[in-house]
Amino acid sequence: MVAAVLSLRWRTTVNSLRRDWWRILVVVAGAIWSLSLVPSLIWAEQVLWAQLVDLRADAMIVGGSVLMLGWTAVPLLVTGLDDTLDPSRFASLGLPLRRIMPGLGIAAFLTVPALFTLLAMLLLALSWRDDAAALAVGLVGAALTVAVMVLSGRVAVAWASRMLAGRRSRAAAAVTSIAGIAIVAVAGRALLSKGLEAVLEEDVPTLITALGTTPIAAGLAAPEFASGGDWLPVVWRLGLTAAWCLLLALVWRDSVARVLVTPPARSAGVTRRDDRVLAHADVAAAIRRRLEAAAEGPFGALARGLARALPSPIVRAVRSRALRYWSSDPRYLAAAAGALVGPVLLFGILLPALGTPGWVAFVMPATVATSIGWGRHNDVAYDSTALWLDVVSGRIGREVMRGRVEAMLVWAAPVVVATSLAAVQVAGRWDLAVALSAASLGVLGTTIGVSAVLSVLMPYRAPQPGANPFGAEVGSVGAGLAAQVVSSLASVVTAPLVMVPFVLAFVVHPAWAWVATVTGLSLAVLGVALGVRLSGRLYDARSGRLLGAVV
Repeated sequence: MVAAVLSLRWRTTVNSLRRDWWRILVVVAGAIWSLSLVPSLIWAEQVLWAQLVDLRADAMIVGGSVLMLGWTAVPLLVTGLDDTLDPSRFASLGLPLRRIMPGLGIAAFLTVPALFTLLAMLLLALSWRDDAAALAVGLVGAALTVAVMVLSGRVAVAWASRMLAGRRSRAAAAVTSIAGIAIVAVAGRALLSKGLEAVLEEDVPTLITALGTTPIAAGLAAPEFASGGDWLPVVWRLGLTAAWCLLLALVWRDSVARVLVTPPARSAGVTRRDDRVLAHADVAAAIRRRLEAAAEGPFGALARGLARALPSPIVRAVRSRALRYWSSDPRYLAAAAGALVGPVLLFGILLPALGTPGWVAFVMPATVATSIGWGRHNDVAYDSTALWLDVVSGRIGREVMRGRVEAMLVWAAPVVVATSLAAVQVAGRWDLAVALSAASLGVLGTTIGVSAVLSVLMPYRAPQPGANPFGAEVGSVGAGLAAQVVSSLASVVTAPLVMVPFVLAFVVHPAWAWVATVTGLSLAVLGVALGVRLSGRLYDARSGRLLGAVV
């Protein structure tokens, strides 16, 4: 059965390369990059060999810990690039777990990243060649550590898929993630407050020593003790790493067993809830009736104008639908978190702790706005399950795009204003609060407009509702890279231009703050309006292509 699984994986890989030629470019680029690193690894091994034993061990622990972090996090982001190890593919075959697991296990260790990581760790372990016993322990420890890395990646993917399958598990994962980020942020700020030199001299050696006693790098710390003839630490460190490998293998086996008998979840459950679309429609209809009734009174002209300004039922329906996504869909929640966590940690914690000037905080709201706006460059594909309904309902592209943009602005605009106020608090320049908020909203409006157009012009397949929000769909590698590059360039070009008046207000004269306020708000409205209008026209003209590209 092992040969059958490996043969099936090989044939699937070859067929996917034939179907999506962008995958060939990715594979070739990865192979070239891997080969280019071999001379560097050989040079690093020579440098380590010339170092003292304790420095050599510390370098191995740090390098192994970084690779362990990558092996745990990266598989969550690129699960769609290699779906041949997905155990759900074997669910329909009715094969027992004991026949499938050996093949899946061997296939997991025969991937290009796993083989390259093994080669790199074994090359670096040769730095212990001045002592035969230490070299043997180093090779065994490196091999066990690579096994821990590979199995950690498989367990991370399996558990992430399970946690994101239900509403309660998603809520628990979100709370845990927020708590973890808060703990890391507080700990990082507390450490960096002592100064970078103090951290490097006092805390980093303690951290390295602690990592050498954990399954993360215990196998890499063992050769240091073997070179000194102290075998008890060697035995328990290698034993700890081997036991952790066994535990991870059992956990992965349990996850595979569950996938083989559990259908994929594509909903949040069967609990009855209020229909948000219909509820919003009822409220809007009630408001319209009151305005029509007031049209016969003394303020009839104003009431009729407000009635005409109300969004159409299609806009309200799409907006309500998208608001539901932003509050419950893991793909949208992950996108919102990803747009906020990086800039907030960088500008709110790391840079202030390193002693950067206060004015650096002015960059944070613009960065947050750009990150939020750029992230919606594939917004249409995220609504692929409702795309057919929208397309067959007629030429309603403008209404659909307006509803989606309004749903995003409901939460994005307050977040950008809040980060602007936090930035002026850090910088101590409350006289620029209104100007910075307006300029940041201008960045948000223009980037959202650009993303709205690109989401129709350059769509690519996105994870389906209920699927891993970090994954890449099969066949979307090339289109995804192209769309992200174009949208990134467009956002990088437009965002600084919008901030020019605010920069002049800060550098030249505060009177420019009024110009920044007017310009920012005007560009925000203009960017959203033009983006909705142009993307709506493209939506109607390219409806058939959209269905073929994202469904």
